[in-house]
Amino acid sequence: MACRDECAQPPMNVTLKPEVAKLIEDELKAGRSVDAGEFIDKAVYHFLVARDLGQAYSRHELEEKIARGMAQIERGETVDGDEFFEQLRLHGEALSRKRG
Repeated sequence: MACRDECAQPPMNVTLKPEVAKLIEDELKAGRSVDAGEFIDKAVYHFLVARDLGQAYSRHELEEKIARGMAQIERGETVDGDEFFEQLRLHGEALSRKRG
């Protein structure tokens, strides 16, 4: 996924909103990425995958979906995790076939 050392491209300089910088710092402190570059690599990759699956959402949309999901959990409206991931895999394959 990352190619920091072997990439021919010069590094990019970007300006982050303070709240985004804080999110990245929190992820680094938690040990989920070794540095900001690795975190950004992962974030961009995951965004592109979600977008390609037709699931790129705004922060507001994500917060609404999370709230809806939490309410469903409280009502006992859940599915088995393995079953969900199988459905997700099949959905991704169907989208790939549509794109050709």
